[in-house]
Amino acid sequence: MYNLLLRIYSPNASWDGSKFTFTHERVLEYTSEPIHSKYRNKLQRLKDIPCLFSYEGFLESGRVGYITSIKELGRGVEIAYALDERFRPIPIHDEETYGLFECVGWECNRTHWAVKDGNLFEIVAELLTKHTAHLDTSVSEEAMERIWGHRGRSSHRLFLSHRAEHKTHAAKVASKLQDLGHSTFVAHDDIQPTREWRDEIVHALNTMTHFVALITPDFHDGGWPDQEVGYAFCRKDVKRIFVKLSGADPKGLAAFEQAMS
Repeated sequence: MYNLLLRIYSPNASWDGSKFTFTHERVLEYTSEPIHSKYRNKLQRLKDIPCLFSYEGFLESGRVGYITSIKELGRGVEIAYALDERFRPIPIHDEETYGLFECVGWECNRTHWAVKDGNLFEIVAELLTKHTAHLDTSVSEEAMERIWGHRGRSSHRLFLSHRAEHKTHAAKVASKLQDLGHSTFVAHDDIQPTREWRDEIVHALNTMTHFVALITPDFHDGGWPDQEVGYAFCRKDVKRIFVKLSGADPKGLAAFEQAMS
């Protein structure tokens, strides 16, 4: 379930701000009756579900975010909100794309706040994958051995995504996996100093067979890990595994799939 919030766009009026007010009649408009009945007197509970912030028509891109406060005023309902910078803008430029979000017909051209019964992260992942350029997974034999070792072509290739602060623990996990016959890539241990580190990470992401995210409490604090998660979702041929450490829960796209403890 997610909030779908549409407004008209202008250079001086966009979702780049922090607050917006919907008139009362536009709140829960285009929402199915069961959901409308459940939330019409309990709007505060809508802060617990994610949001798609988009615009009337098909010229601008949508954004993922969340509502931080809801205030009922005389003229309407004011929300404060924040956009999730871990998600790049989502191209919503035609009726077919809006239809994925259960938004059809005149609803696409009307400022309103609806609640839809679907998985926002699943839809967003599908769209971002569709609009991502084809990834070239070809790589030379020399690069394969450099990145994955001599077994790289014949074994599972596990990319271990982690925060740099936990590289020692990630290296221990990699060592155990290698003992089991797998090839592993741990960026801070496996990148040769003479190689451009960003290119090596992309080569590893392009040629991995499994993506393993070691979710620590600081995993989503910005930087490469969230970008690596997004890359993994663009690889439909890759098995994704999310492991919760210290009770930390995955967020964003990572929260879409069941994580193991």
